[in-house]
Amino acid sequence: MDDVKNQMEGVTRTYTELDNKMADKGGVQNLFGMNRKIREALESITLGELDSLLAEIHRAKEGLTRLQEDIVEIRVLKEVLNSPLLKPANGVSGTNPYSQISNRTPAAPQNG
Repeated sequence: MDDVKNQMEGVTRTYTELDNKMADKGGVQNLFGMNRKIREALESITLGELDSLLAEIHRAKEGLTRLQEDIVEIRVLKEVLNSPLLKPANGVSGTNPYSQISNRTPAAPQNG
């Protein structure tokens, strides 16, 4: 019986030492309480819910990647349209030389 009593005192002493080391963080009881809260929180959600969230994140990433690719294409197109090679040489301002309205009058239709 004394042997069991000595073992229990050893357990109590070790527990107290651990609790003292962790006292500034709330002690061992706080750690056990946090463990219980974490387990309860994890039990409240299913693996299926986590998988659904991961799938949503994946779809959102794909959508953002497509959007990024579209924006890059628009940027490249803008750079091409603003390049000096497409600027009119006659000094007329504008980004598209093909948008100038012709001063010519259309030819009159010929009746035969």
